[in-house]
Amino acid sequence: MPAPLKLLRPAILPAIAVVFLVLWIMAEAGRIHAISFYIALAAYALAIGIAREFPRIALGILLVVPLAQAAGLLERPQSTTWQIAGASILVAFVVAAHASPRVRWAGLLIVVLHAVLVGFLLVFTGDWLGWAGGGLRSSPGEYLRYAITLAVVGAVFCAAAWTAGFAMTVSARRRDDRRLLDEAEAELTLAAFELQGVKERARIAQEVHDVLAHSLAVVVAVADGSRFLRETRPETTDLALREIADTARTALGDLRGLIEGLRDELPDRPQPGLEDLPALTARLTAAGMPVEVQAFGDPRPLTPSQELAVYRIVQESLTNALRHSGAHPAAVVTLTWEGPGLALAITSAGDGVPPGSAAAASPVSAGGASESSAGGALDARPGFGLRGMTDRARLAGGWLTAGPGDGASGGDDTDYIVTAYIPAASQASQAPGEEAA
Repeated sequence: MPAPLKLLRPAILPAIAVVFLVLWIMAEAGRIHAISFYIALAAYALAIGIAREFPRIALGILLVVPLAQAAGLLERPQSTTWQIAGASILVAFVVAAHASPRVRWAGLLIVVLHAVLVGFLLVFTGDWLGWAGGGLRSSPGEYLRYAITLAVVGAVFCAAAWTAGFAMTVSARRRDDRRLLDEAEAELTLAAFELQGVKERARIAQEVHDVLAHSLAVVVAVADGSRFLRETRPETTDLALREIADTARTALGDLRGLIEGLRDELPDRPQPGLEDLPALTARLTAAGMPVEVQAFGDPRPLTPSQELAVYRIVQESLTNALRHSGAHPAAVVTLTWEGPGLALAITSAGDGVPPGSAAAASPVSAGGASESSAGGALDARPGFGLRGMTDRARLAGGWLTAGPGDGASGGDDTDYIVTAYIPAASQASQAPGEEAA
């Protein structure tokens, strides 16, 4: 509703009451009435004017006026004045539309009672039968029948007006509920987009971490190793530079593919999978960490997202082993195809500090030097890689655990074991996201 109409709305009913009063005074100007008629007329006009703001008083007026007429305190209905009781129809509509629930239902009873009182007043205390042509020839039974008929007709009109007002209230409430529902849906949609953005940023951060952390760790290890060996074995410098270039080139390609995947809905670049594990272990072996791969059982089909999860878990585990296992790291990757899926175990050993310990705050690179390069900065937040591996395994339908081993390697070496399980594609579709107890 426009603002000017909202400002004028409280004055509508008082204006109608004034018009009602003025028109009736003009209509009865040529007739002689007692002052009590004008009191009754003013009372009905007042009931109309205050029906919205003071519905209880308005309903009280509808009860008092016919009772006062029956008691002879006010002029009884006449052939030209009984229509002023029709003010109850407008009062019934306004009370049903704007009053509280308790007053609204009480108003229905009061306007019906008012109609009954007026109907009986017209027959038994007025000269309505004379107006209708019955006169004194009507029997008492006919009097009662006429009174009931008038009461029913008046009650029907009042009840219809009350129903119309109540229907308007229900319609307005439904509009408000629909508006609130639309606003809530819009807020939920906005929240869903924001949540999707948060998830997408987390996914991008995890992918960048997985791609760059591994590659930069290899570059740091090879560069440090070449720096320490250039005096005694200068011929290894070319091999080290070639390995650094190849690793950086691979990381650049992976990063470009990631960016293209963000830009395009359907990236053409395939994601790494199980067939890329040999190249991954070869790069780490060239960086100075021997990696042994053991496979048992018959492979079962995995979805592309599951293969990507396996690849990233192995990549992150080996990267952590290279960075944190000290000067002589080694790792064993075991792929066991048993039961309904793939059991994965990555065991690393070295003379360094295992991830997650207090000393890991200042990790040492594979070459033995302090890790002050970009490779160390990638894991500035402890547990970022481990959380990423756990999330990948869970989203692939499996589970993952990681922690120090039992020291089976002997000596001063420290073991660290990452264990994961990824169900085969058919099993994952049956129970997605189910974790082992």
